[in-house]
Amino acid sequence: MQFWVRNIILGLLLLLCTDLAATHNRAGEITYRQIGPLTIEATITTYTKASSTSADRDTLELLWGDGTSSKIARQNGDGTLIPGADLKVNYYIMTHTYPGRSTYTMSFIDPNRVSNILNLNHPNSVDVKFYVSTTFTLLDDQFQGYNNSAVLLQAPIDFACVNRRFIHNPNAFDLDGDSLAYELVTPLQDENDPVPNYLLPNQIQPGPGNFVSLDASTGDFVWNSPKSPGEYNIAILIKEYRQGVLINKIIRDMQILVDVCDDFPPEIETVEEICIVAGEELKLPVIVTDPDEGQLVRLTASGGMFQFIDDQYVDWDNTGDLKEPEFSDTLVWRTQCHHVREEAYQIVFRAVDNSMGSNQGLANLKTVQVYVMAPPPLDMQADAENQTIQINWESPYRCEDAQGNYFQGFSVWRKVGSNPFERDTCVNGLEGKGYEIIEYLTSDTLANGRYFYDDQNIEVGKVYCYRVLANFALTTSGGFIYNIVESLPSDEVCETAFRNVPLLTNVDVMNTDQNTGEIFLTWVKAIPDELDTIENPGPYRYQLQRSLDNVNFTDIVAANFNSPFFASSVDTSFLDTNLNTVDNSYYYRIDFYSNGNRVDFSPSSESTYLSIVASDTKNFLNWNAETSWQNYEFTVERFNDISGEFEFLASTPRLNYEDSGLTNDLEYCYRIQTIGSYGLEATPSPILNYSQIVCATPIDTVGPCAPVLMVENECEDLDGQVIIENLQNQLAWNSPALVCDGSQDLAGFNIYYSNLPDNDFEIIQSYNSPSELNATHFPEGGSIACYFVRAFDESGNESISSDTICIDNCPQYELPNTFTPNGDGSNDIFLPRKNRFIDKVQFEIFNEWGNKVYETDDPAINWDGKDEKGRDVEEGVYFYNCTLFELVREDNLQETNTLSGYIQIIR
Repeated sequence: MQFWVRNIILGLLLLLCTDLAATHNRAGEITYRQIGPLTIEATITTYTKASSTSADRDTLELLWGDGTSSKIARQNGDGTLIPGADLKVNYYIMTHTYPGRSTYTMSFIDPNRVSNILNLNHPNSVDVKFYVSTTFTLLDDQFQGYNNSAVLLQAPIDFACVNRRFIHNPNAFDLDGDSLAYELVTPLQDENDPVPNYLLPNQIQPGPGNFVSLDASTGDFVWNSPKSPGEYNIAILIKEYRQGVLINKIIRDMQILVDVCDDFPPEIETVEEICIVAGEELKLPVIVTDPDEGQLVRLTASGGMFQFIDDQYVDWDNTGDLKEPEFSDTLVWRTQCHHVREEAYQIVFRAVDNSMGSNQGLANLKTVQVYVMAPPPLDMQADAENQTIQINWESPYRCEDAQGNYFQGFSVWRKVGSNPFERDTCVNGLEGKGYEIIEYLTSDTLANGRYFYDDQNIEVGKVYCYRVLANFALTTSGGFIYNIVESLPSDEVCETAFRNVPLLTNVDVMNTDQNTGEIFLTWVKAIPDELDTIENPGPYRYQLQRSLDNVNFTDIVAANFNSPFFASSVDTSFLDTNLNTVDNSYYYRIDFYSNGNRVDFSPSSESTYLSIVASDTKNFLNWNAETSWQNYEFTVERFNDISGEFEFLASTPRLNYEDSGLTNDLEYCYRIQTIGSYGLEATPSPILNYSQIVCATPIDTVGPCAPVLMVENECEDLDGQVIIENLQNQLAWNSPALVCDGSQDLAGFNIYYSNLPDNDFEIIQSYNSPSELNATHFPEGGSIACYFVRAFDESGNESISSDTICIDNCPQYELPNTFTPNGDGSNDIFLPRKNRFIDKVQFEIFNEWGNKVYETDDPAINWDGKDEKGRDVEEGVYFYNCTLFELVREDNLQETNTLSGYIQIIR
C-alpha cells in the first residue's frame, strides 16, 4: 500500500532542521515535447522547500546538451504553494532549436538539496548538489517521426509511514505510444557523478522486514516497509524505446517523507489488468474501504487517458469528494479506434483518508493497466479456382476510419495446415502461431466491396490456412509509418486449390503386433466442382497404396474401390491387416482414376509412430506423424492395470512427453491420440487417430549428480618446517543427495588421479558408502597431482566428473655446500640433499675465474668432481647456478625456481 498526503505536511522537516535558509531542492525532472524537426519545448519541474526564501530560484540555467545553455525564468510566478505544507512546485519552460539530428542530454544543477536526507550524505545532504537530466534522440522526422518525452503524471513527493507498506508510481505516459521501462538508479550531483554516501531507503535500519523493489514494466516502487522516520530520496530512470531502440531517458529525483502513523490507509479493490476491444465500453468498478472506523475517504484517478486522450469519452468524477467507506465507483471509458495502442494505458487510483484533517491523510494507490485492442477482421471466406486461392473478408472494417489516418491496411498471413487456436482478447498479432506473412498493408476490394487477396503461390496437395490482421500506425511528415500496432487476428479460413482428389482422414492404428497389426483408414471424395466431372467422367476407381518410406508406394490389392458415377455410393474406409505395427509406421495415399485415366494421387499421410526411451523413474515419449491434415494437439494415454483400460495422462501440442515419478523395473504401456483438422469444409473435424501401443520399463541408467571437489595439501608442518616424508593431499567433496534430485540412491564415490592433467586418469580409491566424503592421497611422483571424483548409485551408474583439480605437490630441492671426491667411498659424488618432484635442472659449475667446469640437466646431478675433460678439479670454492623445472603438462616443463651458491671441494 502507498500512503499519500494530498497536501503534504512537512512538520517533520521543521523538527529536523532549524537552518531554513540553507536548504532548498526536494525533487524534480526535465520533460519536453517536440514541436519541430529540430525544435523542442523543455519543461523543468522542481519541488522546493517553500520556507527557503534565500535559496529560491526565479531563474534556472538549463544546459541543452549542444554546447549552449539558457537562463529560464519561472513560468508560474513565485511558484505554486501547496497549502498546509512547506512546499511549492516550480515550472521553467523554454523552446530551443538544435543544430542537427543527434542525441542530446539536457540537464540542470541546483546548488542545494534539503538538509537531513537520511540516505544521502547524512547529516550533510544540504551540501550536495541537485542534478537531473534527460537524454533524447532527435530522429529523422521524415522517416521515424517525432520523439516526445514521457510525461510523469504523479508528483515526485510522497508520504509514507513507519511499518506500513509504501507504494509510489511516477505514472509515466508517452503520447507517441513508445514503450517505457523503469529502473532504480543512484541520484546524481553532476553529470555521471553519483551523490556521496548514498544508501537505498531499505538500508536504513535494514532487516528482513525492510526491502524495496521497482516493477520495470509498471513503475510501481514498493517499500515494505520503512523503519525510521525522516526524509529519503530515490532516483528513477524512465527509459523509452521505439521498435526496441532506446531513444529517451529521464532521471526523476524524488523524495519520500516517512512519519510514525497510528492509523492505516484506505484499501482499493479493482482489477490490475484488463483488455478491451476498441469501440466497446469499458466499465471498471472500484471498491474503497478503510480499516479505521469513522474516517472519510476521497478517491481520484490519473492517467494519460484523462490528460492527453479525449477525456470526452471518459465518465469519472475526479473532484475527490470525501465519502464514507465502504463505497464503490465505476470508471466508464467509451473506447474509440484511435485509442488502439501496443502499450497499456495506465490508470492510477488514489484513495486518501482524512486522518490528518479535511485536506490530508494517509493514502493508498492501485495501478491498473488497460490494453485497447484493435478488433479482428470479420467474415473470412476462401475460394479456390484456377490454381489460385482467393480469401476475402468484411468491408467496411470497424476501425478503417480511425482518427488521424491511423488505420494503414491489412496484412495477410498463411500457414500450411490448420491452427484452430482460441482467440485471446489480450493477445494481438500472430507471433508464435506458425503463420508467415504473405502480404503487407493491402486494402484491395472486390466489385462487391469486400476486401480480398489472391494467393497464387500454392502447391498441389497442400491445405493452406489464412488469417488477416488490421494494422495501425503513426505517420511521419514524409508519409512513413512507425509504432505499428496489429489487431486481434481474424478467424482462420482454409482451402486447397486442388480438391480434385480424395483426402485421407484416418490412419488409425487399431492393433499393435509384429505380424497381425491393423490400421484403419478413411477418406473423403474429391469435390465435384474441383474435379469437373464432365472433363473427368466415370467410371471412377480409388486405389489405396501403402509405403514404408513415403517414396515407393505399392497397391493394396484388397483396397480397390469402383463406382460408375461420381455421386454413386462407394466405400471410403478400409482396414489394412497383417502389418508389423510394432516396428514400422506406414504411409498411405489414394491413386484416383477417371474413366481409366489417373487424375492424381491424394496427399500421403503416415500412421502415428511412438517410441520410448526408459530412464531412472522416467519414460521419455517421442512420436511422429506426417499427415496431410494438421495435428494441433496430442493426448497421451497410459494403461491402467487395475481398470484394464487406457486412461488419459496428459495433453500437449508438442511431439514429446516425459512421464516421471515412475517405479523402476515396472512396465508401463502407452499410446498417443492425435487431434487434427484440415480446416476445410466437407472434411471431418476434429480428426482423431491413435499410434501403436508401446511399453517400457523405467530402469536406473542415470548416475547421481556430480560432487563438488576440494583439494588441499600442507607443504609445511605446524613449526614451519618443510614436510619431507608422508606428504598427503587432502580431498573433500559434498554429497549430491543433499543438493539435487535423482541422487537419493547414492551408493559411493570413485576417486580418480593423474600426475598430469592431460594424462589418463585411474581410480585410486573407491568408497562404497554415501557418507564417505573425504580422502587422503600420497602422490608418489610428479610435481602436480590432479584429481576428480564421480559419485555412483546402487545400480553402478556413475555421475559425470566433478571439476578436475590439480594441486602443486610441494616440490623441494636442496643442494649441499661441500663434498669430498677423494675416492674413500664417502661423499665422493655431489648429490642434492633433497629432491622431490623436480623433473629437470639446468646445473652449471664455474671456477673462481668464471670458467664453466661442469653442467648437467639430471636433477640427481651426480658430479664426481671432474671437469668436462675428465680431469679432477682442484680443491677450492666453486660457484654454481641451478635452474629447476617441473613437468606441468605432457612434454611441457615449467621453470619454477633458480638456486645459486658456492661449493667447497675438499680432497
